[in-house]
Amino acid sequence: MKETPAEAAAILAKGSEALDAAFSKLSADAAEARATIGGGTWSARDLAGHLATWEEVALRTIEEIRAGRPPSIRTTITDEASLDLFNAAEVERKASLGWREALTNFRATNARLVATVRAIPDEEWGRVAPAAGGRRVRTLGEEVGSSTGMPEYPFRHAWAHLPDLEAFVQAVEAGAQA
Repeated sequence: MKETPAEAAAILAKGSEALDAAFSKLSADAAEARATIGGGTWSARDLAGHLATWEEVALRTIEEIRAGRPPSIRTTITDEASLDLFNAAEVERKASLGWREALTNFRATNARLVATVRAIPDEEWGRVAPAAGGRRVRTLGEEVGSSTGMPEYPFRHAWAHLPDLEAFVQAVEAGAQA
């Protein structure tokens, strides 16, 4: 893991700020409109919930590793199909949230994660986490980076979704000007 806790926290905060800037341009009606993000069935509200979910996973992972347990997400997500099922179930679980509640949860979860990561000592960040089910050994930092990013881009989950969100915001703004 090349990122220190301070660097990881800064990346997580910057990604959230970029998403929040786009989210802040949306009305509740626009944010809750289904099938508007990324060519799929999600709304901007669903995206905010999705991002908060994975940051919640990261926070839970930190707690589990600190307690000497392997990250529970590693037994939940075993392949691409289980990842898709998990994401769909979480979007459905949060579907009853209104836009303001989803946005508030997104912001609060990110703030909590950024503060938590920033406070992790370097030696704890680099400590090997308990492995689950024959999974490869990872450090605490790698586990958090995996939950909040992609293998080559730890802590950068925001950037995986930012282009779709920005395109939607531009379309909403263009429609409002027409």
